[in-house]
Amino acid sequence: MQRNSRSGPPMSNSAWSDYSDFYQGSGYGKFPQEHRRPRGRLAFRMILVEQGPHDFSDPAFDETILALPLEVQNDCNWGWKIGEYRHRQKAEAGRMLVVPAETESRWEVDGSRKILVLAVPNDTIRNVLGAACPRQIGAAFWKLCEHTWADPFIEVLMNRLWETTAGHEVAHDHLADGLLTSILSQLLLRAGTDLQPNTAIALPQWRLKRVKEFVDNNLGNEIGLEHLADAAGLSRRHFARSFYQELGETPHRWLMQERLEKAKELLTGTNASICEIAENCGFSSQSHFTTALKQSTGMTPHRWRQLFRR
Repeated sequence: MQRNSRSGPPMSNSAWSDYSDFYQGSGYGKFPQEHRRPRGRLAFRMILVEQGPHDFSDPAFDETILALPLEVQNDCNWGWKIGEYRHRQKAEAGRMLVVPAETESRWEVDGSRKILVLAVPNDTIRNVLGAACPRQIGAAFWKLCEHTWADPFIEVLMNRLWETTAGHEVAHDHLADGLLTSILSQLLLRAGTDLQPNTAIALPQWRLKRVKEFVDNNLGNEIGLEHLADAAGLSRRHFARSFYQELGETPHRWLMQERLEKAKELLTGTNASICEIAENCGFSSQSHFTTALKQSTGMTPHRWRQLFRR
């Protein structure tokens, strides 16, 4: 595990891009820890950390946090405050807890624990649930922060997800997406959340097909919201709103992912230069392509080609 020597009291979440960033830069940074993120379509972060005694407050993030203790010192006790819930009990391996999105928490731990943490952004949950996603995502998981609980199925999924994020095959990316979807679904079932999908189709498949065909045929060109809306036969405002309701992500983010997926195919299946691939996939420059791929996968185009070239 990497070691981070920085320590100090947690700060406002305005200083951090996400929970993983906060974990490395706040007082938790003094604990040995490893961070992983997937390369698939669904964004999330995982942290494996060997915690020692601490007394920290965590700011609210637009992420649902699931903490799974893997190993616990025999005499370790922990207390927490999440919203109005305040508890203190003996720590036990396998007994999990969720911190709902947009919720502050406080932690008091007097022993050592090895914990696996999963942080799932709200946008990912919207992407998974689509039209059935609750308006208040934090409320959907609220019952899972009242007490600790054990769920052998989720425990297996969490450990498998951690292993999968270290894989280098494209199949690992799809497996990670599936595992995360299973974890979220089981959490919602356990929380007793009644998802009420909007039966009205925001953007019919035939319109989405026209948008996809337009993008496939014009990927190397500059494509704006107005082009996508025209392909769907809708106004820009109506298209943007309907697209987000149906797919759980913005047209801009979806288009970027389409460009990246095509670029990945060209990196692994052709001898085209990185500059040519960037141009053919509609990136403004090779630098733009490199930055976008690294933000999405943590790898440069050259590294991706090295690992996955067929």
